[in-house]
Amino acid sequence: MNTLSASECIGPAWERTKQILFERRRFSLYFKLALCAVLAEAGSLLSLPNFAGLRSGASHPASAKSALAMAAVSGILIFAVFIVTTILFLVGSRMQLVMVDVVATRQTEILPLWRKHGAPVWRWMGLKLLPSLLFYVLVVIATLRYTRGIAARMRSTVPGQLPPGFFPAFLQFFLVISFVSLCVFAIYWLLRDFVMPFIALENASLATALERGMAVVRDEPGQVVLYMLLRVALFIVFAIGGYIVYFVAAFLGLVPMGLVGAIFYLLVHKSPMASALLGLGLFVGLFVLVVWVLFVMVLVAGFICTFFQAYALYFLGGRYPLLGEILEPVGQSWWNLQPSVPFDPPPTAPGSVAGEL
Repeated sequence: MNTLSASECIGPAWERTKQILFERRRFSLYFKLALCAVLAEAGSLLSLPNFAGLRSGASHPASAKSALAMAAVSGILIFAVFIVTTILFLVGSRMQLVMVDVVATRQTEILPLWRKHGAPVWRWMGLKLLPSLLFYVLVVIATLRYTRGIAARMRSTVPGQLPPGFFPAFLQFFLVISFVSLCVFAIYWLLRDFVMPFIALENASLATALERGMAVVRDEPGQVVLYMLLRVALFIVFAIGGYIVYFVAAFLGLVPMGLVGAIFYLLVHKSPMASALLGLGLFVGLFVLVVWVLFVMVLVAGFICTFFQAYALYFLGGRYPLLGEILEPVGQSWWNLQPSVPFDPPPTAPGSVAGEL
């Protein structure tokens, strides 16, 4: 496979995405792969609970009790969110390795790939803990600095009023968090796009994967920087297009729901239980609308996530011979790839490592 620049990878990645999702023309397969891609992105970094700002409102004596109650409720909610995000981190990390195989080999049977990556996923999760912890420590430091400053100003203010300098301090806090997030996710993207494929395809050790992935960065820093910038630019473009699709889908969902709601109102508005029935109908209608929008979001976001996985693999493929051979076998290129065949894993010998995984 030829070495492609960051801009030259866009076309092959787009075609690869269409081949994977649309080649067999089965909507159920498209939805399955799109959902897997979304789950993979949901497990990016581990979200650790940040309790640093829970005491900020208790500094004023008049609001101590209410602040304590709010802190308790917030703590419970933060812990619940932590449990959910931890589950997503565990499932999503393994699904990320699966999606590397799906995009690289065009295999669409998820269960064999899921079993294959049972052992390598622990190394990948351990590696991702480093940027997760870095992000957590920096956010906690910024939060403590912000909340202590606000708490000090609140001691001299009347209850119910904002302390002086609240908005400039909040703006500064927002900019700091944004900058920290950008830096940490840049590190994560480097690990995800240049280190994870070695773990997924070769079951490489962390030391080997880091050495080979960072060698790509050292050898072509200019192309890597351009790749990262194009990744951000493409994400913005896809995000704008995705939100347009979401709004159109919500509008298209509102039209039939409005007609059904109007008919339902004409049928029950004179009933003695009209208020209860209309309330129930409103709840059901909103639930159906939310499910419809989430369904469309999975379809759109799945396509976008699959494209970015293909984009990363095509950029790395010309610099990683094994991946390049998988993406473009000898005599083929991205514009004339042969149709993929159903995945049929070869039998493994009893007691082999592959059989155990």
